[in-house]
Amino acid sequence: MVVGEPEPAAGARQSVLWMLGGTIITGLAGYLVMWLTARAIGAAEYAVFGVFWSALFLVVGVLFGLQQEATRVVVDETQTDEASAPRRRSSLWVFAAGAGLLVAVALAATALLWAPPALGDHSMLAVQVALGSGLSAIVAVASGMLAGRQRWRVLGAVIAADGLLRLTCVGVVLLTLPTPGPLAWAVIAPYVLIVTGLFAIGGRRFIRDGRVRLSYRRLTANSGQTVVAASATAVLINGFPLVLSLVAHDLDAALLGALIFAITLTRAPLLVPLMALQSYLVTAFTLRRDEQRRLLVTWLGIVAVGAVAIATVVWLAGEWALDVFVGPEFALPASLLAGLVLAAGCIGALCVSGPALLARGLHTAYAVGWVVASVATVVILFLPGPITVLIPLALAAGPLVGVAVHLIVLARSRSDRRAMTVASAG
Repeated sequence: MVVGEPEPAAGARQSVLWMLGGTIITGLAGYLVMWLTARAIGAAEYAVFGVFWSALFLVVGVLFGLQQEATRVVVDETQTDEASAPRRRSSLWVFAAGAGLLVAVALAATALLWAPPALGDHSMLAVQVALGSGLSAIVAVASGMLAGRQRWRVLGAVIAADGLLRLTCVGVVLLTLPTPGPLAWAVIAPYVLIVTGLFAIGGRRFIRDGRVRLSYRRLTANSGQTVVAASATAVLINGFPLVLSLVAHDLDAALLGALIFAITLTRAPLLVPLMALQSYLVTAFTLRRDEQRRLLVTWLGIVAVGAVAIATVVWLAGEWALDVFVGPEFALPASLLAGLVLAAGCIGALCVSGPALLARGLHTAYAVGWVVASVATVVILFLPGPITVLIPLALAAGPLVGVAVHLIVLARSRSDRRAMTVASAG
């Protein structure tokens, strides 16, 4: 199938399967990247690699706001009457390229401020962070456009390709020069390959599909709000190991590496699929506004059941698995590992309530919920107590506060809508 061609209409179940298929592949590839890297370079050097990974994907997570807004804009485009709508005047690709360039330059210009405290002797890894972040802006917009057009097969292929290409590149480097610098280049290489492949395969039609009626000013304003929320999202998900390295900078390097590995590993089964499904959820909540409450309850239930099931498995076998398959220096108590999984479930609930707000155009409330969750999480980390207790507590309590904010706003929004309906009927 040509990237620019619309796919046949598919049911919600088939759409989820396409997305989950790509997500499962990239999730498994991510597990292999972490496992192979940890075994090859050890806990101390993995701390450096883990912080680099966190710094890069912190910014990638921030730019995920572009994907969410691109999805919403394109969905609106498909529902607008061509005859009565104003002509298309903006290009999502120009917007994405400008955002990516701005981010890359900003990161490079400020590298001396953030790279030495976070990366220490490996501060030059800031170059890869800047380049990878800039390229990810284009990938984010492309993914949002594909989701808005409901081209789930193509989007699933992009998601799967990202993981498989990264696994291949990292695997080659581990066989030749297993040090943080070359590994960093291997991590960002897939962005170059995916951007090149998308435009080579999609051709002019893919570029034409990026034309939208929204002005650049409105795109910037809307994206600014989703990016603020995505920034808070990134602090809780992709960037948390970076935050941890700054908050607990006096920790032993091996323990820090083990904690970063455990946090990344235990949250992946829940958060990797949910983050990949964000555009799908925005689309579903937008197209099925009358069923939003049922959809919200269903997805929150799925997250809760999944978190409890995975936490049970981790409680029973997690410590043993880390000891046997990764190494004794990575083994952490089963109670800590299970707590991290349950905390990931709390973050997952935010990943469900957020798209419901975006579908209603409640960008500010969406952002506030994530920001409150992020701030609460960081504040808890500074409380007195063992860091191994504070980490799961912070990652659970902060997101639950954010979920409460989202649900309150959604309830008020529904009440206001009912009141307007009654008033108009009267």
